[in-house]
Order: sequence, then C-alpha cells, then structure tokens
Amino acid sequence: MKLFLSFLFSTLMIFSSKAQSITVIQPNGGEKLYACDQYTIKFTATGTSTYYNIDYSLNNGSTWTSSATNLLITNGQYLWTVPKVNSNTCLLRLRDKNDTLKQDISDNVFSINIPVKLTSPVGGESWVGNSVHPITWDMTGTSGKFNISYSTSNGTSWTTIVTSYTTSVGNYSWTVPNIPSTQCLVRVVDAVTSCKLDISPLNFTITPAQPVVTYPDGGEVFDWDQSPNIYWDQNTFYSPVRIEFSSDSGATWSLVTSSTTNTGYYYNWTVPQTTSSNCLIKISNTANLSLYDISDAVFSIKRPLIVVAPNGGDTLIGCNTYAVKLTKSMYTFGTIYLSYSTNNTAWNSVTSFS
Repeated sequence: MKLFLSFLFSTLMIFSSKAQSITVIQPNGGEKLYACDQYTIKFTATGTSTYYNIDYSLNNGSTWTSSATNLLITNGQYLWTVPKVNSNTCLLRLRDKNDTLKQDISDNVFSINIPVKLTSPVGGESWVGNSVHPITWDMTGTSGKFNISYSTSNGTSWTTIVTSYTTSVGNYSWTVPNIPSTQCLVRVVDAVTSCKLDISPLNFTITPAQPVVTYPDGGEVFDWDQSPNIYWDQNTFYSPVRIEFSSDSGATWSLVTSSTTNTGYYYNWTVPQTTSSNCLIKISNTANLSLYDISDAVFSIKRPLIVVAPNGGDTLIGCNTYAVKLTKSMYTFGTIYLSYSTNNTAWNSVTSFS
C-alpha cells in the first residue's frame, strides 16, 4: 500500500510539473541578435498566471538584468527591444511573476552585438582642418543608411555632416572642418533605427589649416590711392582676419585693419601713397596671430603720374616753349593740373587738361 501511494504521489508531481511549466522556444541558443532590434521572444506555458518577468544575462547566467516585469502575455510571444549591450554569452530567463519557481532559461547561449561600431576616429587622432580623412565603422545588422555628425565641444552640440548616407562598407570620406578644437567627436547613427549609433569613445583633435592669401600674391602693380580688393581663401581661416602691409619685403609691417569678417573673403584696400617694388600683404587669424600667410612674392606700388621731362638737370630759357612730358596710369581719371615752382615752395598754375 505504501509503495502504491509513493508511486501515485510521484506520478501526480510529474503531472503537476508538466501542467505548470514554461518553455523558452526562442532565443534558445545560437541566435545572433543586434542591439535596438525588435526581436520576438517565443515560449509555451501551462498552469501560469499569464503575467511574466523577463531577464537577460550577459555572462552565461552568473548575473541577471531585468528587461521587463509584470507583462500580460497570452499568446506565447513578446516583442523584445534588444538592449544595447555586447556579449557572446547571453541567456534569457522567463518567469511567472506570481510564482518565480515557474521559469525557463535558454538552453544555450546566444549573442547580442552592437550594430554600429566606430573604428575611426576613436580618439587621439590629430587631423588638420580642410584635410580629408575616412570615418569608418562596423555596420552589420543595420539598415545601410546613416546620419553622420561631429562635435567640437565634447558632445555638447552636434553639426550634421551628411544624412541618409548609403554605404555597404561603413566608410565615409570626410573633409575635416577648419574648426580647431581638442574636444572633437564623431557620431554615426542608423538613419532608420536611431538607437543604433556609436560615438567616438575619446576626443580627437582638429588643428587649424594653413592660411592662404590669394591676392595680391606677387607681381601686381598698383597706383597710389587705387582701391583693389585683397582676397584670401576663407576656408583656411577660422576667425576674423587681421591684414597688414609691408613696403620693405616684410622687414616692417603697417596695419591695414585689425579685424574684418572672414565670411566675405575680401577686403577693399586703399593703396597707400608710397612707392616701392618690395610690397607684401600679410593676413592672420585674429584668434591666433601666429597663423598667417604672406603674399608669395613682392608686388609694386608706383605713382599714378610721372613727369618725364623736364625731370631734373634740365636748363630752360625764359620765353621759350618746351614740351612737358608725363606718363599716367590707366587708373588716373579726371583733370590733370600743371604747375611750376622756382623755389620748391610756392607753385604757379600753368594749365589743366584731361
């Protein structure tokens, strides 16, 4: 009789355990999931409350992290947003909320992978403004379309580089902006699933580009009071610019302007009344005066009117007629007044002509 009762009790226990059970169908081992994806957890359950807690482990069950609690599930399926973690030893655990002894765990480990993983820049790089460098990333498990941006303020603010960029290799050729900073980051975001993203783990540096003066750059000839534009490559400057002039090949400099905006890339200059064939223009970043460029070669400034004759040493006889010869530049307009002096102080008008 005791033997019969023991057999009956064992049978009832087995029946009860089968009647009240949970079985995880997926993920159940070997799957490769990607962070931020929507993944369907599937299971069967009998004799449960239909309210469940879901946990996952990244270390083969040594520790567990709650993913969802008190879920009402009646169809054996739950759309799970895969957490943004990375591990090859993941397990999933499903428990009856009202009776945690009723549970099941994945039979074998599965993996969760970060779908966007920046490989360059990752921190420590030093890139010169206006130079071209590749932004690279691992992109398995993504849509293949990406929004890319950069920050020069350690992520406080971001500037768009490109949106909806399509690639199959995770590579973008980036023209680095001329914005010097030691707190630079790059961010790559899946254009379809914004949760799939990565940011440079450490800061990299952008160093300033070499400034470039484009005009005058050597060989030009200007007249006194002429008003040419001074030009520069605005992309090579990152702040307002300072402009200086030299008439002695750079031995000394005089100020043209202490600061003018860089957005216009030119400055209207009034040529000084000096005569020299050794003139140069120097343009600097006002933010760092050690970053500048100078005309590649000297240019010249000459008088707009030059008396050719008489021009010194001549002997003229009173009441005789002599030709006064002069040259004028193409920039000399209007009336020309001719005068003479006998004492290099007072001048007497002779005539005027155009």
